[in-house]
Amino acid sequence: MSVAVVARKDFEDAARSKMLWAITALFVLATAGGMYAIGSFNDDFTANQTVAFLSTPATLIVPLAALVVAYLAIAGERESGSIKLLLGLPHSRRDVLFGKLIGRTVVVSVATVVAFIAGAIVLAVQYGSFPLTEFLVQGVVTLLFGLVFVGIAVGFSSMTATRSRAMAGAIGLYFLFQLVWSVIPLGAYYLLEGGIPNPVEGLPAWYFLLQLLNPVNAYAVVADFLTNPDGQTIYQTMVTGDAPFYLEGWFAVVILAVWFVVPVAIGYLSFERADLG
Repeated sequence: MSVAVVARKDFEDAARSKMLWAITALFVLATAGGMYAIGSFNDDFTANQTVAFLSTPATLIVPLAALVVAYLAIAGERESGSIKLLLGLPHSRRDVLFGKLIGRTVVVSVATVVAFIAGAIVLAVQYGSFPLTEFLVQGVVTLLFGLVFVGIAVGFSSMTATRSRAMAGAIGLYFLFQLVWSVIPLGAYYLLEGGIPNPVEGLPAWYFLLQLLNPVNAYAVVADFLTNPDGQTIYQTMVTGDAPFYLEGWFAVVILAVWFVVPVAIGYLSFERADLG
């Protein structure tokens, strides 16, 4: 029950601080606003294409919002000293960490659900109807994508003791996944193959695996895989020779799960051993 108590208080604090409303407004603007703009300025776009478009702003907005929501979950409490008061109650460190994880998860979940409801209304008004299954799949995958980054942020927050370090970590993680990660496969290819990759000539499977290990890329593959489970992923179509199992859509689901579990586990172990003064 202690986990539930911490989670409820954490969610209520987010609502009182207007964090919940700010994140919800951002998600609604990116989702419903983006679809309205696409439908208004591109007469050739169909409802299916508009739904598929959702993954584009999601890869930018969802990680940023999730990191902002969760990066101070533990670090903020430690710097202010309120973590001692919280642990002075009948809460263990595990209760605090997982309660914070659930509380911040609910914040992102509420914002995502509201945004997709608003998006459904926009689609219904613009097109009269829309592909409900594809839309729901996109919504569920986007929700899970947000939860992955909440897990990453809470895990990292559990390993830091100050707001400045937590903020630096959140900014660093965002730029790692959005910009820096793309350099990793290129650098590995140059070191191993002695040149610059040429997609026209075909590329080895490990090159695309390095790309897929980025949770942002894994999200896009999962969304496409769940919408069309019998189709090939974009990486399967580009690899030289037969595509190995780790380029299939289901493996991207595993990658997202690992990105959620591992940071939380490492953060928990670090938080358990931390000297809180």
